[in-house]
Amino acid sequence: MLKLDHLVINTRFDTDAAQLLFEQLGFTLTPRGYHTLGSINHAIVFGEHYLELIGLPADGKTVREEIVSSPLGTDGLVFRIDDPEATFNALRDAGLEATPPQTFSRPVPPLGEARFTTVRLTPGQMPGGRVYFCQHLTPELVFRDEWRTHSNGAYALERLHLIGASADAYARLGRLAPGFELAFWTRENFNAHFGPLAEQVVERVPRYAAITIRTAQWREMHERAAAAGLPAVAEQNRTLVALPRFDTLLEFIR
Repeated sequence: MLKLDHLVINTRFDTDAAQLLFEQLGFTLTPRGYHTLGSINHAIVFGEHYLELIGLPADGKTVREEIVSSPLGTDGLVFRIDDPEATFNALRDAGLEATPPQTFSRPVPPLGEARFTTVRLTPGQMPGGRVYFCQHLTPELVFRDEWRTHSNGAYALERLHLIGASADAYARLGRLAPGFELAFWTRENFNAHFGPLAEQVVERVPRYAAITIRTAQWREMHERAAAAGLPAVAEQNRTLVALPRFDTLLEFIR
């Protein structure tokens, strides 16, 4: 079964602003990471998965093509693996094109070097965004207790919302492990589900559009969003927050 490793929000050259927004919303972010591939990141860590803010240095001296060419906002779905070679072969056997396993790292001062091996589906294989698979060679440098506690009480990523993408296409990857879901919407149904805030998401399909996050403090997220100057709507069973600068909606539920 496919186990979620992390979701990715592409901040391109605006990682500083993304960092500030998520801190204002009450998330704990890991210190800024510098990948050997040239990208920079922050992770928002939950139990055994995380939300990654990925970008490039603002000075523009380093360009990682897959980030520059990918849409701003939510654009990455990453599954956990233990055997990159086996994953690569299984994808190929399923008729999917993938890049061979690639190992890279980022320093985690003063603890050591976090190392990863990934297998990536080539662009266009899955509608909506980038899909890849990640093996953690040093999980103890990512999933640390001091980064799992958030002042807003958030504790899990529940759902990724896609517009105009085929559920059948994603079914080719395998079954999802319990605890995380993909929600497939037409644009019309997405607009109906998310109401007025749906207009904050750019009209393009297929695409990744929103992320559902679990927290017992979901009601308080409206006040946090307002303090950060973000559009938000409080409803009976959820709070919706738009990140217009990053073309993404966040849905907070219990």
